[in-house]
Amino acid sequence: MTHIIDRRPAGVDARHSRLAAWMSGITLAGIVMAVAGTFWVWTDKQLVASLLAPHFGLAGHPITVTPTVQLSGLALSAPPVALLVYLLLQARAVFEGFATGQRFTDLVAIRVARIGWILIAKGVLMPLWRAAAGVILTFSNPSGQKILAITIGLDDVLWGIVGALLVAIGWTLREGARIAEENASFV
Repeated sequence: MTHIIDRRPAGVDARHSRLAAWMSGITLAGIVMAVAGTFWVWTDKQLVASLLAPHFGLAGHPITVTPTVQLSGLALSAPPVALLVYLLLQARAVFEGFATGQRFTDLVAIRVARIGWILIAKGVLMPLWRAAAGVILTFSNPSGQKILAITIGLDDVLWGIVGALLVAIGWTLREGARIAEENASFV
């Protein structure tokens, strides 16, 4: 007869559950900040010029911030923010599962893989989004001052790599959950 000995100190599971519950709350706060922050930045002309323009590769270039530009920017920001919200909802569900003791399940594996796919999409789509945002910010400029700036940064590549790693971890966790479920049926 084989016995598995759990050598974790008493209270570790409770501490992990509290940490997971805390992280679940942080993800909810992240969702609120992402949505509110996007609205705040795009509705403040000064922030668009000082914060967003350099991020889109337009530092030192003239930009024209009109209400139409602001609305277009908000509309353009909707898909990336939606991806971020979906990612944070997946992370929140994983943390809530951990907090309630669901640590090695097929659902956790699926959610981790989803987070990976979202990060891959972020790495691929962010250069295109930044280029489109740059066009929007210079669209009202006079002829000859309109700019299309396509920037691919190391962070875009890293998002893709980390995303691919999480997809692979999700696949591995799914197989591990299947084996654990199979082993539990023998007992």
